[in-house]
Amino acid sequence: MGTLSNVVRKYLTENGISDKFFEKYIGCSQSTCSKWFSHKAKLTPEQLEKTHEFLKGKHVKTIEEVLEER
Repeated sequence: MGTLSNVVRKYLTENGISDKFFEKYIGCSQSTCSKWFSHKAKLTPEQLEKTHEFLKGKHVKTIEEVLEER
């Protein structure tokens, strides 16, 4: 299956989600996330937890949440 970063890359690509959105969700700088995708850096335990949440779809907002943001 590959590394977690490879799985995330495929997930983002398949769902048309930008790296920037992912970075913001997990609280990772662009440079750190770029290095992580290149297997040159590691994420913090908190960022890894948020990454697993992200892959479970927790980043998707319900219509109620979207309407509340107005």
